Amino acid sequence: MAQPDILTALEMLEYCRFAYKSYAQTCRYPMDPFYEAHGEGFVQGARDRVMAHVHKTLNTNADSHKFDPIAYDLENTPDPSKGVVYRGGVGKQPYILFQPRKLDQSICFAKGIDLEGGEDLEKCILVENATGRLRCCFFQGRTGMTRTHPNGGWPSLFGAVVYDPIEERLVIVFRGSRSGAGGRALRQALIFSQGSPDWITDMNHLKEVKVPEFSNASFSAGFWLAYESCRKSLVGAIYEAMNSVRVKEIHFTGHSLGGALAQCAYIDLASGALLEKHNKSLDKVVKKATISCYAISAPPIILGEDSKAKVELHVGDMNVFHYFAPKDVVHDSSQVKYSVAKGANEFIALVTHPLTKPVHIGTEIPLTACTAAFPDAHEPQEVFDGMLELIKKEKHMGYPKDPGFWPTFNFDPTGKWNLSVKHDWNGDQLEKALRGALANSVTSDGSQTLAQLWAEIVKLETQGSYTQLKDTDGEVFEDFSEACALFDAVAVDPSNRAKNLEALKKSREDLIKSYSGAKNHKASSSVYWVMLQYVTARQYCLGA
Repeated sequence: MAQPDILTALEMLEYCRFAYKSYAQTCRYPMDPFYEAHGEGFVQGARDRVMAHVHKTLNTNADSHKFDPIAYDLENTPDPSKGVVYRGGVGKQPYILFQPRKLDQSICFAKGIDLEGGEDLEKCILVENATGRLRCCFFQGRTGMTRTHPNGGWPSLFGAVVYDPIEERLVIVFRGSRSGAGGRALRQALIFSQGSPDWITDMNHLKEVKVPEFSNASFSAGFWLAYESCRKSLVGAIYEAMNSVRVKEIHFTGHSLGGALAQCAYIDLASGALLEKHNKSLDKVVKKATISCYAISAPPIILGEDSKAKVELHVGDMNVFHYFAPKDVVHDSSQVKYSVAKGANEFIALVTHPLTKPVHIGTEIPLTACTAAFPDAHEPQEVFDGMLELIKKEKHMGYPKDPGFWPTFNFDPTGKWNLSVKHDWNGDQLEKALRGALANSVTSDGSQTLAQLWAEIVKLETQGSYTQLKDTDGEVFEDFSEACALFDAVAVDPSNRAKNLEALKKSREDLIKSYSGAKNHKASSSVYWVMLQYVTARQYCLGA
């Protein structure tokens, strides 16, 4: 039986960061994937209208209308060598800089596998300046399925299979859930099974599904149904990443929802069920490998001690290692310290599923140095810091602080010129990475498309002296096009840089005035906010 290793756990957390980054790269609007431009507030009418409009333009079926229609680019492979800026929150919540780190830079080959396990994505990526020989294949799946709708769901990138041909090691990482405004996502998913597809999966964790491969053991319906949806894509990714060579060790990992899916995949592979069903030739290669799972900040996936015993009969030794902060209620264990959040979770579970008892498999390792309360206790940065402290304790070795693991910053599209980005980083490396990532995260075409979506659902009442937006080809879009042209002029015409920057500054000030005038009109103000997000990001990239 394998033993947990904190250095391996820290490395697996790095893979979790990579999975989150790769997911963000597939979002068409990574800086506002959940249509939060309308801002904070309980009233969500404008956001509801824009999402209904997106469903209409995508021609989705009626069963999918309950989902937030997150727009993904699943036709192209995420480039490991590039950075991206992501924010799933709202209001003053920070943005995340995902920069290419050592792991990302070691990947020389990347490829995407579609839901059916085929290779229909547009391209594979060969990174000429890669520092290593890692092969990476991304796989897809669906979230949002329930017992009553097990074949629905919303497709997205689920994770990556990374093969090291020198170490003959395979790492399979699943991303965690993403949601937009957390309070709304929780309320919608828990009460109505609608909204964020990921959180619908999360909130179905106490409902059971019997899995025939494991003697009808009871699994969490949300997690197992989501995992089942990715099986074909996952097997295709394993096959492509390994490139028909041998493997000595296999690690599954994931943070949060990703940790739950990693446990499902570990059980499926370790029992022999996954490849026996989908790829028998690959099964012979994998059977010789040592297999383990590092589930980070992850909930349990098995319902009841009897079901746990059934699964253990099929798998044998459970090389599953749970690393979690002591106040993280997502982990859902007796080892999680009591808090108001834990009490609320237990009350909801008692009321809705009084006979259901989730149980963990494997070994639980609390990161006792973590002191943050929930929800901060669940954040990857808190876990990262806790792991560093455990390394000091167990290995008697120190790791320096690493501000580049999960750097966050504040970004105000309506802030003063040159004061819209605020952070507490030291040095120029992260600053340079941020400029590159912002350039990859917003485009003029994408911003115009998103602004048009908001403009097309503006209600046509007139209030006060505010000039209502009438169409998507009006003056505001002409102003935005002129601002975009000024950026191009600044880049190609150094002799007139000062003049063009001054014109650009004036153009941005006019957009801010329009945004301020429209602030009480959620849809109209969102049109300006989206445009300002692009203009401000581009201005910051110029260093102007």
